[in-house]
Amino acid sequence: MTQDDNRDLKFVLICIDEPLYPILSNERTENTWNSVDDLIRILLKDSKFASDTDLFAWRKPAHLASAREPYAWRAAIEEIKSSDLTAKCEELSADDERFVLTTDKPAMLKIAGEITNSLFHSYTSRHRISFVPFQSVSKLPS
Repeated sequence: MTQDDNRDLKFVLICIDEPLYPILSNERTENTWNSVDDLIRILLKDSKFASDTDLFAWRKPAHLASAREPYAWRAAIEEIKSSDLTAKCEELSADDERFVLTTDKPAMLKIAGEITNSLFHSYTSRHRISFVPFQSVSKLPS
């Protein structure tokens, strides 16, 4: 796989305990998902609104969410809403694409909401979720 192919590869959150692996999030490039991680790490520097363990555990394969994780992401959503992302993410300004993605507040709120909802699904249903390439999900037999 070339570097350009990898840029186009999209990822989703899925529930692996339900038939046909229902997709819990929109499909996005890895750069877009990574921009959420970048933003959360930056916001955590100034405000310890949640544990980084609770915020990044969803990236583990076959993850079963704890009760704390969706609430950590709710706190992250509030932090995103109340922050000046352009000012907070100034350290990323040398990389235009990364800076634009990370400071896009509506996009970051949408993705954070999808992560939160996936974690609530995992915790309340006791279902495992995984962050996987979209192509592997879309090739499953129907």
